[in-house]
Amino acid sequence: MNYIDLNNSNYPKKLKEIKDNPNGIYIEGNESILNSKCIGIIGSRSFTSYGEKWCRFFVEEFVKHGITIVSGMAVGIDTIAHKTAIESGGKTIAVLPSGLNNIYPVENKELYDKILMSKGAVITEYDKNVKANSKKFLERNRIISGISIGVLIVEAGYRSGTSVTAKFAKHQKRDVFCIPGSLDNPKSYGTNELIKKYAELVTSPYDIVKKYGFKIEKNNINKKTKILNKNLDVPKEYKNVLRVINNEPQDINEIAYKTGLNLKEVIPRLLMLEIKEKIKKVSGNRYILY
Repeated sequence: MNYIDLNNSNYPKKLKEIKDNPNGIYIEGNESILNSKCIGIIGSRSFTSYGEKWCRFFVEEFVKHGITIVSGMAVGIDTIAHKTAIESGGKTIAVLPSGLNNIYPVENKELYDKILMSKGAVITEYDKNVKANSKKFLERNRIISGISIGVLIVEAGYRSGTSVTAKFAKHQKRDVFCIPGSLDNPKSYGTNELIKKYAELVTSPYDIVKKYGFKIEKNNINKKTKILNKNLDVPKEYKNVLRVINNEPQDINEIAYKTGLNLKEVIPRLLMLEIKEKIKKVSGNRYILY
């Protein structure tokens, strides 16, 4: 564990820009990434399959462009962001609301180890034995946004703590991006509200990549286009089933009702679409787009 004060050349330059920056940070891991191009990614602890899917896709694309992923190592979207960065061969920084002798949450100790093994970093402004509490979560969040060039919010419920981090980012003159969500999804309430107020709506990681001047290769295909073209190679008799399936999990009865088919007709169609990797089964024997 090292301590980096404001006069140290490794102290994050972006963090120096904010008014209430910490006098120093404790770090385990790779100090060299503290001044890399960072995007903060935050979202709901109780995420949906929609949130997980798009969080993974955005992170994978950011990693391809050498962007470091910053998050709070909390359960939920934070964990998905860190893990996806590691699995994609990228770098990630976790900001803790506690000292490095009190990893929070405890169940993410394995993730903490993986971050360090993948040449990422774990940082905190607190002395090694300090424990997490609600005040420190808020203080931690200003560092997530402060160290980043922009913050992406994946999912956020009503009065979510995530919206507080968005406010920090706005006051710090950081870009705030939100992935929009369905009006039927309570975890999209916060992101949709932020879009109405000041956040920038993004439907592709390339919206963000382009903004910061990263080069986009010609063979990079927008995920949205992929989804729109998803049913082009599907036999006609399966298209009516595929058409009613989206990113919100639905069970067989719902799908049968929407298509006007009986269960004996729906089941083999679902099986074939699953084999073709057009849809996938999630918990509760429900289906979403692949």
